[in-house]
Amino acid sequence: MEEEESVCVRGGKKKMEKEESLPVELMREILLRLPVKSVLRFKCVCKSWLSLISEPQFGISHYDIGAAATRRVLLTSKSKSNSDLVYALSVDIEAPLNKESVPERFPLPTLSPPRNPSFQFHSNQPLILGSCRGLLLLYHETSADLILWNPSIRVYTRFPHFELLLTQKFLYGFLYDQSAHDYFLVLISFHLFSHALDVCKPQIQLFSFKTNSRTSLDISVPYKHLGAEFGAASLLNGSLHWLVFCQDTNIPVIVAFDLTHRTLSDIPLFHHFTTQNYQVYGLRVMRESLSLCCSVRCSSITEVWVMEQYKLHSSWTRSVVIQTYDIPHNLFSPICITKDGGIFGSNMRGSLEKRNHKGDLLEHLKCGRGQPFYKANLQVATYTESLVSLPSVIGAN
Repeated sequence: MEEEESVCVRGGKKKMEKEESLPVELMREILLRLPVKSVLRFKCVCKSWLSLISEPQFGISHYDIGAAATRRVLLTSKSKSNSDLVYALSVDIEAPLNKESVPERFPLPTLSPPRNPSFQFHSNQPLILGSCRGLLLLYHETSADLILWNPSIRVYTRFPHFELLLTQKFLYGFLYDQSAHDYFLVLISFHLFSHALDVCKPQIQLFSFKTNSRTSLDISVPYKHLGAEFGAASLLNGSLHWLVFCQDTNIPVIVAFDLTHRTLSDIPLFHHFTTQNYQVYGLRVMRESLSLCCSVRCSSITEVWVMEQYKLHSSWTRSVVIQTYDIPHNLFSPICITKDGGIFGSNMRGSLEKRNHKGDLLEHLKCGRGQPFYKANLQVATYTESLVSLPSVIGAN
């Protein structure tokens, strides 16, 4: 393929341009079907390609087509020996996971000064609130900043001084509203207090990244928070999902928030599930289905239960059973399912692992260049590489 180029001829002659061998529209269709990294390299070919690829609509179309989409796991962590060292590692989910593998390593968005000196004891490691369409939403406890970040093209936008202790006060989730061409942070509060110290009723808030504003919804929230480790939502079918307790029965259920209809609904777990029988690692989305990752108490078994048909209670299936006696500290936390049906996850020591559908260990990778990862310091998100540009999300800067 010949690209358009300008040739400067010596002696003051006029610039000459070679004709393109392909129509612009056909060239665009080809570029839309290439991986993100290839497209980014092609921005250097010529000015016309740079202009085409830099258009916000090109990034949106590239994501929507998804012909060469690459799914990745991003880990944010800090070294145990150096609390100021905070960075991201990005791993291709489908690539081999062994000592020859070299994860992409790059800096996270820069930190703001602490908003309140009394919060300096908090970690300077950003928390991942969610991922959607290739964008990650980060939160810094010390500055209370929200950061909308595209790790594929290394651009971000900061929303400063948002809310202190957000992850401790709310259930939270990040999603896209296609009808409004807007991204939202959904917050469900459980313990809000007025100046008179009277308990207010729980409420749902929507924060729009397009308008940089909040809206409160008048919806009953008859649930109890399981704890900060269950605050992050799982995004599926355009709805956010959390694991909570029913306020009246104290029975664990999944609650789903539908942004389009502004409604909450219950999704029951499998019949014999109780918190006395199982230790829950998290609610995930695997194989485009809701999945509950848990271990049987007083045993060395990790199970993955999958809801094969959305919102159909009888479709809960124990999909994977993993014997964890060969895993350090008998803990394995599944993250996602690979295209060949394997399980991608991490163990207690922070090593990444791939296991087959029977739970047998296939590959593993210890990250951190000699600095071990610890579960308490490990933040993980899955995302699809994307060219979506932030101006197309939040409007003109």
